[in-house]
Amino acid sequence: MRRSVVLPEILAMDPARDHQRIGRLSAAVDFPWDTRRAYELALLKTFAVPSSSRLLAGTGEFLERTAKRHDDTVAVIATLGLEGYDSPDGRAALRAMNRAHRGHAIPADEYRYTLSLFVLEPLRWNARFGWRPLSEVERQAGFHFWREVGRRMGIPDLPPSLCALEAESRAFEKRSVRYDPVNRRLLDVTIDRVLARSLPGPLRRLGAGAVYALFDDVTRVAFGLRTPPAALRAAVHGGLRARAAALRWLPARRDPVGLPALPSHPGGIDWDRVGPENGERRELE
Repeated sequence: MRRSVVLPEILAMDPARDHQRIGRLSAAVDFPWDTRRAYELALLKTFAVPSSSRLLAGTGEFLERTAKRHDDTVAVIATLGLEGYDSPDGRAALRAMNRAHRGHAIPADEYRYTLSLFVLEPLRWNARFGWRPLSEVERQAGFHFWREVGRRMGIPDLPPSLCALEAESRAFEKRSVRYDPVNRRLLDVTIDRVLARSLPGPLRRLGAGAVYALFDDVTRVAFGLRTPPAALRAAVHGGLRARAAALRWLPARRDPVGLPALPSHPGGIDWDRVGPENGERRELE
């Protein structure tokens, strides 16, 4: 049976003080693939908030430069998680993220909700598809990590605990996650452009359906999606659980993964190029 080589070190650390180290060991050694999939779901779920989706569509970034904007977001999130916010690249990633948001009147509760998704989606993914359960140290470290990122972004009134963060996140969903046609436009173009890199045209629809099968009911309604066929949902969820079961019998990973390859940054991340190329907001039709 597979045993984590990093879990003993993780359990010996303090999640409030050592959250950068804990997050790196957990995400980069034990759960690299799972963490990236969870963050991708978190990104897509931000499109389910009409005020957010209309802002993103209005800048033109996610509709006209979808692949680059996706890669920029992955660059920021992966760099923060793998190298930490105190590293030179981590500080550059934070500057790029703050630069991308500068000039937009984004409500504080919307910022906090987006932040909450990057805390909560990895926990939800692990509960469904993890090859081992996350320890409470890892769960709390994820909260403290993203809370500190939020503090460095200048987000006010950050919840003081994981429990409070989840409660605020669910309350925000109830009042703000709802259907808007722009939500669906952003979802469709993002999934299509990203899947185009790995799947031929005829298979993209199947790939998109697999992604939709991972959404909860609230998110599906906000995107105007039908409930997926029971067979598709069973296949996707069953396949991911089968993957987790297989991993339990494979040798444990010992070395952390590096940053993912990003086609928009073939020579490495140029932080001066990360972020919107056009900061002006346009009126939506």
